[in-house]
Amino acid sequence: MLKKYRLAGGLLLPLLLLGAAACGEGRPSLILGATTSTYDSGLLEALMQEFGDAHPEFVVRTIVVGSGEALELGRRGDVDLLLVHAPAAEERFVEQGLAKSRTALMSNQFVIVGPGDDPAGIGRIADPAPAFAAIARQAARFISRGDSSGTHERELALWRRAGLTPERPWYLESGQGQGTTLQIASERQAYALTDRATFDVLSDILDLVPLVDGHPDLLNAYSVIVPVRAVHSSEAETLAGWLTSDAGLRAIRNFRLPGASRPLFVPTSPESGGAGSDSGEAGSGPADPAPIAEDSVTPVVTPTR
Repeated sequence: MLKKYRLAGGLLLPLLLLGAAACGEGRPSLILGATTSTYDSGLLEALMQEFGDAHPEFVVRTIVVGSGEALELGRRGDVDLLLVHAPAAEERFVEQGLAKSRTALMSNQFVIVGPGDDPAGIGRIADPAPAFAAIARQAARFISRGDSSGTHERELALWRRAGLTPERPWYLESGQGQGTTLQIASERQAYALTDRATFDVLSDILDLVPLVDGHPDLLNAYSVIVPVRAVHSSEAETLAGWLTSDAGLRAIRNFRLPGASRPLFVPTSPESGGAGSDSGEAGSGPADPAPIAEDSVTPVVTPTR
């Protein structure tokens, strides 16, 4: 069942409900704050369905937002578990004593996509930072999520590594999730940074092509975090434990496009060195390629659709 959940700021967000009764009276319940890329790719719904089959006694409400907003919800105690992909922000969250645990879960790749004619010529460039510099030199249109998400955080880090501050009129912010941002980029024949899974799922309806991928700075790592202020911490630990169990990792590994030989997300094995489920220490997911300055990007105009 898909419903809407309204935050105090007025933003409507998708809300997935698991369980026979939406009210869940007398049953364990929790709220999961998850990044939009897991929702737009379809993975979140698949995982919650499998968890619901394994634990029909649970009611899980899932708020879908960017990783930055999800971490803020965790800071305030508004969610019980986080599924996010903003390593630098996650590490700050842990260092500030806001996480009871942080566990590496899975990864995929970011990719720079753009129009097929590639006006900035970035398809010949393997490194994403010089590719961003080429986009800026040509003042080629670029659509940023502009929403403090994990994708936005990585994008800002790449602009910083390129030594540039993007600016209008060629640089626009959507303020939207990954799927909507890709649709805007497609309509405007612009470049964008996206996670590979969401792009692959939506590629049939987009007039964009992948241009820069496979570089180490484009690794996209996801973690599950139990916030210290979780109201339903026991239930959150049950879901976190299932996600990182053989059953959860198998569900991630098996999630792929029809006929595809590779999964959309690669599960992180226990041997890879991820943080333990009760350690409260930063996980092993890679940090962003460069620290992000608070004032590294000038505010820009949000495009209309």
